[in-house]
Amino acid sequence: MKNYLFLPLLFIVSICKAEHKIKIYHEKTESGFRIYADNNEYCKMSIKIDFKLTNLNAQRGNNAVYVIEPQKKRQLITRLRITKKGMAYRFSFEYWSNYGDSKNDLYDENYIYDLPYNKSLTFKINQGYNGDFSHQNINSLDFSMPVGSELRAIRGGVVIKVIDHNNKSCGNEECNKYNNMIIINHSDGTFAEYVHIKQNGSKVKVGDKIEKGQIIALSGSVGWSNGPHLHLTVFKQKIFKRITLKTKFRIGNGDDFAVLNEKEKYLKNY
Repeated sequence: MKNYLFLPLLFIVSICKAEHKIKIYHEKTESGFRIYADNNEYCKMSIKIDFKLTNLNAQRGNNAVYVIEPQKKRQLITRLRITKKGMAYRFSFEYWSNYGDSKNDLYDENYIYDLPYNKSLTFKINQGYNGDFSHQNINSLDFSMPVGSELRAIRGGVVIKVIDHNNKSCGNEECNKYNNMIIINHSDGTFAEYVHIKQNGSKVKVGDKIEKGQIIALSGSVGWSNGPHLHLTVFKQKIFKRITLKTKFRIGNGDDFAVLNEKEKYLKNY
C-alpha cells in the first residue's frame, strides 16, 4: 500500500493507492502538521511511513511504525514541525500497512485449538507443517475433506476478511489469486486463515464476532488446490512478512491434545 503527498507552501496535491481500509491525512497547524489515520478494518493495523521532508521534522522520526485501533477514526499518529519559520516547507510520504500489531511478538503459545470440523468425524492431514508440496518453510495444515463439509472455528475472534466469490482452481501457484478464504483475528493478536472454501460457502461476514466451534463456512477446492481440502494457517502478521505458527489441537474426546502430523488421521469426538 502506498500513498504520496506533495506540499509546496500553499498548494497541495495528493495521490492515494490503498489495499486496506485505511485513510491517512493531515491537518495544518501553526507549527506544521498533524498526521491522522482512520482505520475502518476490524482489527488493529500497523502502518510504516517513510517521510520525505523539507524544512520539517517528524516528531517520532522517519520510517516509524504506527499501530492504530480498529474501527476508529481521526487517530493522531505523529506531528510534523516546521524547522525554520518563514522558509518554504513541504513533505511527501510513502506508507505500507498490514493486519495486526507488528510491534507485539507475544501470543498465547499454550492455547489449545479445536479441530475445524464436526463431532464424530475423522479427517487426514494430507500435508503438514513444512510439507513438500506447497508448505515449504510454512506452518500450515491441509485437512483432506469432501466439498461441502461444515467448517468450524478453531478459536473465537472477529472476522476481518471474507472471499467466497471465486470458483476456479488448479494445481499450480498461479491459481493463488482465486483462493476463497476467511481470516479471523484472535484475542492474543494471532490470526487463523481458512482457505479453499466453497464458492458462496461463507456463513459469516466481516465484522462478525465468532465463538470457538461455530460453523463459519463450507469446505471446497477453490484456488491453488489439487483436490478437496481445507488449508489452515495460524499466524502473526508483520508489515512485510507473515510468521506462521505450530499449534496444538484437542483430539479424540477432547481430553488429549497434540501437534498434528502429516499423513495422520484425527477423530473429533467433542
